[in-house]
Amino acid sequence: MLPGIEAPNGILSYGGGRQTVAICALILQGRLPRPDRIVMADTGRENPMTWDYLRDVTQPAMTAAGMPIEVSPCDLRTVDLYANNGDLLMPVFTNSGKMRPFCSAKWKAEAMDRYLRTRYGINAGVKWIGFSADEKRRLKADPTRGNWSFRYPLVELGITSDGCREIIAAHGWPQPHRSSCWMCPNKQDDEWAYIRDNYPELWAQACEIDQETRENDERGGVWLHRARVPLSVALDRDAASESDPRCETGMCFV
Repeated sequence: MLPGIEAPNGILSYGGGRQTVAICALILQGRLPRPDRIVMADTGRENPMTWDYLRDVTQPAMTAAGMPIEVSPCDLRTVDLYANNGDLLMPVFTNSGKMRPFCSAKWKAEAMDRYLRTRYGINAGVKWIGFSADEKRRLKADPTRGNWSFRYPLVELGITSDGCREIIAAHGWPQPHRSSCWMCPNKQDDEWAYIRDNYPELWAQACEIDQETRENDERGGVWLHRARVPLSVALDRDAASESDPRCETGMCFV
């Protein structure tokens, strides 16, 4: 293990979606122990609704309990839409399928590690990840990464995604929106429409990213929308109905 400080109680990786909000409620209720720190990684493109919920609901409650939610700034990322080798990091749709998401690892996990290391000297311990009991397929086969091991509190307690909704409601909090970036290809049509109708400037930027990534692609096309049409017109037609797992926690493949 590299020299440094260990976080024995764990670091809660707060994504701002249903699962990690439920974990915060469970901590306040004493049903889960207090983690050493709670950290949210700013991707630079998180849904505005997630920031609103953090500001209005979870941050005041956790701060009052002596556990403020810290934000790892987006400038700790070392790459943006493309990796250093030029590969697109988002899980875009292609003519032959869908690319794997590497964005969360680069924009969240690695940036958070860098934040903990540079700010506190913490470079080892346990990371709490908010996968629910009905998402066991997403648990890492290898329970460690470097000096970090992973804990899944909701899986340990047998709490499903629906159970998270019940915990949040019983705690008196409103239900949060699903955490994701505003241009994430994992969005469903109702989520795209919400961005379009409520945040037109972000919708315009998402359409611009969609077009630019397609222009830069050498394989014949990539799309942010599952219908494999330009995002700017995707909601004006009957989009193809495809089964696609949603990322509820904002921790895709991390």
